[in-house]
Amino acid sequence: MTLTINWDDHDGLSPRERYDAAGTLIDEAKALVAARRARIAHDLAQEHGAQEAAQILGISDKRVYELAARYRKSQPVIASNNPGRSITTYDLLDEVTEKYGMGRREAHEAIHATLEQLIDLDGRDAVVIDEQPMRPELLKANPHDVDVYYWITIREEAAETIREQLEASASME
Repeated sequence: MTLTINWDDHDGLSPRERYDAAGTLIDEAKALVAARRARIAHDLAQEHGAQEAAQILGISDKRVYELAARYRKSQPVIASNNPGRSITTYDLLDEVTEKYGMGRREAHEAIHATLEQLIDLDGRDAVVIDEQPMRPELLKANPHDVDVYYWITIREEAAETIREQLEASASME
């Protein structure tokens, strides 16, 4: 994400409004920087482990875990591809069905087709952050069950690329 400041937008404001608007920009900048630091900690921990990431960053491994968890929690989550079954609702699916007037199955398949393209191009680690079983108890009771589905956490950039691809496809029709 990028923070662009257009000071010309502030010129027509009263001094108090300019002051308050500048404060809002400070808050936005701090949030962006915090999100960036969380991503750096997350990616380092994924690559090197939390202890080595902590040494590299000069922070505690506990802090690395906290930052990595915060990063994962802030990223979009989608349901795994489960053809032939009902489709679990997730935010990106709802957004796509509403924006493009697609049915749930069509939207879900389009999201996953684009996701697979991104994985093929950039590699799984660059796109997918985490996968958690929707019903972990199925793994304990029946570890070879093919009907275990997952919540897939993807990077926001991947979700944005999916949106852009679907937008481009919709504009061609």
